[in-house]
Amino acid sequence: MKAKLELKNITFSFGNTLAVDNISLKVEEGSFTTLLGPSGCGKTTLLRLISGFLQPKSGEILIDGVNQAGIEVNDRKVGMVFQDYALFPHLSVEQNITYGLKIQKRPAGKIREDVHDIASALGIESLLKRFPSELSGGQQQRVALARSLVLKPKILLMDEPLSSLDTKLRTKVREELKEIQQKLKITTVYVTHDQEEALSLSSKIAVLNEGKLLQEGSPREIYFSPKNEFTADFVGKANIIIKGSRKLMIRPEWFEIAGQVLPHEQDIVPADTILLSGTILSQSFLGSKSRFVIQTCSTEEKEIITADFDTIDSEILRVGDRITVRARRSWNFI
Repeated sequence: MKAKLELKNITFSFGNTLAVDNISLKVEEGSFTTLLGPSGCGKTTLLRLISGFLQPKSGEILIDGVNQAGIEVNDRKVGMVFQDYALFPHLSVEQNITYGLKIQKRPAGKIREDVHDIASALGIESLLKRFPSELSGGQQQRVALARSLVLKPKILLMDEPLSSLDTKLRTKVREELKEIQQKLKITTVYVTHDQEEALSLSSKIAVLNEGKLLQEGSPREIYFSPKNEFTADFVGKANIIIKGSRKLMIRPEWFEIAGQVLPHEQDIVPADTILLSGTILSQSFLGSKSRFVIQTCSTEEKEIITADFDTIDSEILRVGDRITVRARRSWNFI
């Protein structure tokens, strides 16, 4: 697929602090690519480099194959949705959306047509006369999207736009955002530290830490086949277990309750089956799932693992109980 955006060996520093360390990344046209990582990993800095607010120390940023060096922010055809939406409180929704069009001195008739089209696409026609203070968080996000998309950007950049919403609203708006992006087919680069958000929204995830790109791939690739321990433990929870010469990752939900394997049954257990016995140290009720922290007592070394079971299947388990668990799958680090 054609790359709409390409980063080639991008490096950037704040003084003596290296913020982006030789990152190369391709963003396909129409894709939803998420930059995922902890605070201070360089993801927002990378977004600002793409937009033109910052200039790289070295490397190239290409949009549609054109190097953006020396091209001003307003000429890059890049839309930006900020964390706080940055709506003008004294302007109506319609005035917020038309602001950029008027700056560009578009014809009045064309402005009305474009505003109608984008408001219809985002389902906010009934909100045009309201002011930002009269809108919910989800409605404000749609207005911020409309203000960026009405300018017909080549790429939409979004910097943690859901972080200020409560959990229930964030989930609802996240679903709406995915639907809108797929409907409009706008190439999107999205910044977040929320793993669930990244997994549910993205066609590609780029995992960053300390200014470095550690891994890129589809959500399934990142989750099921992480290339390093940081990615494994940042994108979901991971148990890292040493078995002989192998270093394995097992997600908590990959375990199942196996009961106790008796000595005379050992010969019928497949050689590649991972069985761990131990004592339950704690348990947490998570609704449909319950999480158990288990101190194992393997012959190699004692380990503490986390296992998630269906609550209905694990109601009889208590702290202090002995338990044997079986891993239904595992990932062997290369």
